[in-house]
Amino acid sequence: MPSAVVPTANQPVGPAGPGAPQAEGPVVRWVPIGPVGPNDPTSGQRYLLLQQFQCDALAQSVEGADDAAVWLAGAAVCRALQSGSQQDWQRASIAVAATPRISQTQCLEFRVAATSATLLAQHRSNPGAVFTVEPGQGEACPRQLVGLTVVDSELRPIPGTARASGPGSGGTIVRLDGYYVRVGDVLFDGVAVDAEFVGTRDDYQPVYLRMPPSGGRDSIRISITDTVDIAGTGTFFYDDPGGSTSAPVPTESSSPAPSSEAPSSPPATLPPGEATPTAAP
Repeated sequence: MPSAVVPTANQPVGPAGPGAPQAEGPVVRWVPIGPVGPNDPTSGQRYLLLQQFQCDALAQSVEGADDAAVWLAGAAVCRALQSGSQQDWQRASIAVAATPRISQTQCLEFRVAATSATLLAQHRSNPGAVFTVEPGQGEACPRQLVGLTVVDSELRPIPGTARASGPGSGGTIVRLDGYYVRVGDVLFDGVAVDAEFVGTRDDYQPVYLRMPPSGGRDSIRISITDTVDIAGTGTFFYDDPGGSTSAPVPTESSSPAPSSEAPSSPPATLPPGEATPTAAP
């Protein structure tokens, strides 16, 4: 992964002058490292441009896109940091104000929106400062499972349910919420199983499971493996666990799912917080 190009006192990204970062300037944090790979979705490619301070290239890449607002805000703040111009900061203020609310399940976009708003607030609190910019800490989208959402047969979220639950006879379809790329194994209560997947399984796309009969269980704790370690679990509850005498939950899987069939999820995670392990979208 290429290292982020950030303005420094010795090698400013922007032109020299009032906007050139100075060693004594207040330190601000730029966007942190994001997932980058040959099969990254468009959002990953845009994020890399922003991370590397390619402000104009980012703005050009989103022209006409439906989700352009958050990226244009990031590009505007990027330019303002480089130039230090009050006019550029005013443009950044307008762009940030025009950014719609971003769900934390869109982890890259959420990180861009949060960083843009934070840097604009820092400028407003110290409008005459010329910032020294350092890379953000941590990772933009740590891979994690944050919960489950119950969906219908068309894979549309079913609103109004307090938690992910269904009948003991099985058949409920749930979406695995969070950020992951490619699911290797599904584990029920810590044991790898031959889970029943629903729909297509593409990298960076949501993965859906059809829940098995309860087999007498009140609930099942679900976890997954990815190409790297992935944290978090989601719990599915049975409304009538004792009412089903159907087949038990799937048995232990003999081998991981082949990589050619491996599913994945949206740049959804993201930072923990907003996505909830319930049936509500």
